[in-house]
Amino acid sequence: MKLYKITINPTSAFATTLRGDTFFGQMCWAIFYRFGKERLSTLLDDYREEKKPFLVVSDAFPKGYLPKPKMPSRYLNEKSEEKKLNRKKIWLRLDELIKGDYSKAKQDKEVGEDKKDITIHNALNYKTFHTGDGFDPHGLEVLSLSSKDIYFLLDEKQLSFQEFKEAFKLISQMGYGKKTTIGKGRFEYDEEEIEMIEIDNNSKTFMTLSAFSPKALACKDIYYEPFTRFGKFGASRAYKNAFKKPILLADVASVVLFDSSCEHQYLGKAISALSDIPEYKDTVHQGYSIVLPLKEPNYD
Repeated sequence: MKLYKITINPTSAFATTLRGDTFFGQMCWAIFYRFGKERLSTLLDDYREEKKPFLVVSDAFPKGYLPKPKMPSRYLNEKSEEKKLNRKKIWLRLDELIKGDYSKAKQDKEVGEDKKDITIHNALNYKTFHTGDGFDPHGLEVLSLSSKDIYFLLDEKQLSFQEFKEAFKLISQMGYGKKTTIGKGRFEYDEEEIEMIEIDNNSKTFMTLSAFSPKALACKDIYYEPFTRFGKFGASRAYKNAFKKPILLADVASVVLFDSSCEHQYLGKAISALSDIPEYKDTVHQGYSIVLPLKEPNYD
């Protein structure tokens, strides 16, 4: 599998956080719209049976940076008296991360801080073109994002690079996440600058680039923060019951340790059985994560 990095430049506010599992879902819908239901079903057959994912998508990170591993400070050689400051220093460049040079971590404000805002909307009955009792306001949280890097691990034997680019372009045109019909989630990118990343993935220690399912993972140890995904169905599946069953995952920047050196490009598993609706039984969730090799922690 090949690892690619795409830098996106948001051109509008976003109403949904850029998370890898959500973006994977949108890539599936883009494949459905661009290449048809049968093409998507073929790709998901092996994915669902956990033979091999055709695509794994990372979370979005500030341009040029990756998250600091979520391990105890003593393993990151951080000073205990600077705990509050260390919690804010969460971004590293790729070479710093792999070398374990965690002292160079930067804060949000140093790498392109995102901004949150609340916009007020009013519910409207489209049959009467009136609000319910005359005034039904509600707040919508929107994000103003800086340029972001998103990593994609692609099996080109299942999904060609050209097909991948066409599906990704469709998302950029349609928008990402909710409220795309009112212009949210739009972004641009330079197709000529899609970068292939080559890394020696042989290590005892790996860090994840998105939330993943560690269930039944045979490892020596794992450090993580829990993340509960309350997922929703999108597009044409959002009308019967939009809500998926909750999923408990290990969040982005989890660290997995093995007894001996091994080679991994991704870890995790596919997640199914997300709905009791018979027509939605074929739904799968990205429980995989791209991983990067780390320097083994200092246990002294």
